[in-house]
Amino acid sequence: MTNKEFAKAWFKAIDAQDYATLKAMMAPDHAFHNPMAPAPLGAAEHIGMIQMMMSAFKGEHSITLMVEDESHVAVRGRWKGTHTGPFNGVPASNKTVDFTFTDVMEIKNGKLAREALEMNPMAIMTQIGAMPAAA
Repeated sequence: MTNKEFAKAWFKAIDAQDYATLKAMMAPDHAFHNPMAPAPLGAAEHIGMIQMMMSAFKGEHSITLMVEDESHVAVRGRWKGTHTGPFNGVPASNKTVDFTFTDVMEIKNGKLAREALEMNPMAIMTQIGAMPAAA
C-alpha cells in the first residue's frame, strides 16, 4: 500500500466510524499532534477524540491534494458535516460545519507512527454558534 492509499484508507475508516480498523492502522508508539490538545495523544486518546467528534458531527472528509515520500504523506482536505450532538458543552445546533485541514502523516512499517493535524478549531465553534464570527 502506498502512503497515499494509506491516507485514503485512514480517512475512509474515520468517516465509517470503523474504530477497529483505525486502531489496527496505528503504530504502538503512535503520537497525534493537533490544535485541540496541549500534548500529543497516544493511540487510545486519539481514538477517543475521533469518537467524540463523530458523536457530535455527521459528515465526511474530502481530499483535495496529497504529496508523499518514502515515509510521509501530506494531505490537504476539507471536512463538511452537520452538528448533530453535544460538542464542548454546546448542544446540537444542526448547523453545517465546513473547514479545511492539513494533515502530515508519518508511516512506518505500514502503521501510522506520527500525525500532525493543522486546522482551525475556532471555525467549528463559530459555525455551530458557540462564539461570534470575527469582525
